[in-house]
Amino acid sequence: MAHDHIRVFSSEAGAGGGYRFGRTHGKHARGRTAFSWVNGYLKNLIEAIANAKVRRMQRELELRGIRYDPVNNRWVVRKSQPLERSR
Repeated sequence: MAHDHIRVFSSEAGAGGGYRFGRTHGKHARGRTAFSWVNGYLKNLIEAIANAKVRRMQRELELRGIRYDPVNNRWVVRKSQPLERSR
């Protein structure tokens, strides 16, 4: 009758078995979870290294009189003092 298809699907599913969307079966699920964790860890590590390198480069440029102005989105060069020449 009308409810026969419901019994078929519910009996196939059983107690926790059956098809689940987006789920994997077997040991590969743990492997994918571990891969996802390692991938996220490496992504964060590379981002932290890149950010540290950018900060170091900005400090070195500031020591040379060049600084970044985020308001105007441009690099600004400090005007140097005129050198006095002794004769």
